[in-house]
Amino acid sequence: MQGPRVEQHTVLIISENKTDHLILSACLERALPQRFQLATLDSFERPLEALMDPVIDAVIMAHGPESEYLLRLAQKNEATVPIILLLDEASDRLIGELREYGAQDYLIRGQLQDALVHRILDYSIQLKHAREQIRQLSNRDPLTGALNRVGFRAHLERAMDRSERYGFNTALLLVNIDQFANINDHYGEVDGDLLIKTISRRLLNKMRSTDSIARLGADEFAVVLEDVSSAPDVALIAEKMLKSISAPMILSEQQVSVDASIGAAIYPEDGRDFPDLVEYARSAMQQAKSVKGGKYILYSEKLAFDVAGGHSLAAQLRTAVRKNQFELHYQPRVELASGQLVGLEALLRWNHPERGLISPGEFLSVCEDMGLMKTIGYQVIQHACSALVWLQEQNMVNVDVAVNISFSQIQDERFVEVVKEIITRSGADAARLEFELTETTILKSPSAIKARMDELRLLGISFSLDDFGTGFSQLSHLTELPISALKVDAGFVREVPNNPHQEAVCCMIIEMARRLGMMVVAEGAETHEQIEFLREQKCEQVQGFYYSPAIPLQQLPRFIQDQRSQRREPLFS
Repeated sequence: MQGPRVEQHTVLIISENKTDHLILSACLERALPQRFQLATLDSFERPLEALMDPVIDAVIMAHGPESEYLLRLAQKNEATVPIILLLDEASDRLIGELREYGAQDYLIRGQLQDALVHRILDYSIQLKHAREQIRQLSNRDPLTGALNRVGFRAHLERAMDRSERYGFNTALLLVNIDQFANINDHYGEVDGDLLIKTISRRLLNKMRSTDSIARLGADEFAVVLEDVSSAPDVALIAEKMLKSISAPMILSEQQVSVDASIGAAIYPEDGRDFPDLVEYARSAMQQAKSVKGGKYILYSEKLAFDVAGGHSLAAQLRTAVRKNQFELHYQPRVELASGQLVGLEALLRWNHPERGLISPGEFLSVCEDMGLMKTIGYQVIQHACSALVWLQEQNMVNVDVAVNISFSQIQDERFVEVVKEIITRSGADAARLEFELTETTILKSPSAIKARMDELRLLGISFSLDDFGTGFSQLSHLTELPISALKVDAGFVREVPNNPHQEAVCCMIIEMARRLGMMVVAEGAETHEQIEFLREQKCEQVQGFYYSPAIPLQQLPRFIQDQRSQRREPLFS
């Protein structure tokens, strides 16, 4: 009876020295179980073609005068294959240079023990597969499989190009789920996710094969309809979508119905570039949201005039900033080893005078478009520092408060100065203040972000990398930036331990962080099985509905008391 089939990996050896080929070939053949296939290249002709070959899983390359050029060539062309350098001898300076150029690891002639070579290859290939999964997910929403914001922009711009080339219309529909925050608050994130996945499938069922869907926020989808003949045809599709969305579904054994608001704009009639088309579709969607019950509205010049009036979302947001209507709720962060409360993530809410609490998915992107995020961001930091002072007064001195920082905030020339002033005036302990940056924020301007982070670190502030794994394309920045913690995106936690792909990526991120000396925080933990899996993988901290949703600060003592009585765990020391 044959055992399970062992996956084979192709290793390319690049060296002009035939002895290298003989020694490494024999070493790979001795691997048990046998899992390496050999490919050889005895010259450096057409190197890029070899490095970009999808069949190759790893490269062992003899170090020589061409090494730096080939490594830079691989980096420039975003080759994913791990490159392991074969050296005569190693020095700290040389190894540092090679890693900077993109080398994954190194081997030394005369020290090619089988176990060492096999281990380095196994780890490099596993890391390559994890990076490829991360790259595939970077354009996709992990919950629904729909395009995310990055993938959506690229897709819509290509659709507009095709419309221009072939002379047809393309419609953009923005779909917002009404009162989605209430579903999350009442039923929890698991049922909230189920609702979003159900709606995503329903939208797909009403679309043609040429259409596409993206998830832009917690409760917002974008649908791109190519080659539509007229506005009535778009309206017909939108009405079918509204009807499908509002059909009852079962959440926690209860029948639930939700409505949606759809706004649309048509290329090229309404707008000829990406920002205009999105803005006009969003204006129509916001107008649709002002009407109770599912509503579809197509953008028009009259609508643009109406939206500019005093009842528009933009006007309400300006009033909210002026009257400081934004407040923070805090999601507990728990240390798995001790069960103690060690941190809080500050999450923004808009306390609307008529609609009550509104989640950021409904307004944050509009705030970014309007340039309000700097002002709102400073208000958030002020609230967070006040929370730190309150925590100290309650003898909760070992609890950090984490605040999300946007690119528009951190690039502000006065950012460090204003943050320092807020900390000084509030009396908060800066060592307990943590700034969370997303991968996309850092990648917009790595050197400038690093300089700003270094200044903030002198104040005592620490940094974490939020939503890790959803868009980071240059892992080398992890070693260059003063990041003390990685936050594993909820999309990689949602289906563990039952999804082997998510489990593999999750384990790889935790192991990577451990090797880099960084703390790991897993987001979106909701079940006992997820908690136990993360504990086994030595993930230090978690946050999610398993412990608590985001709550007002004043409810924190009650939360600690409830957790102690329910789980008999020391949530706070």
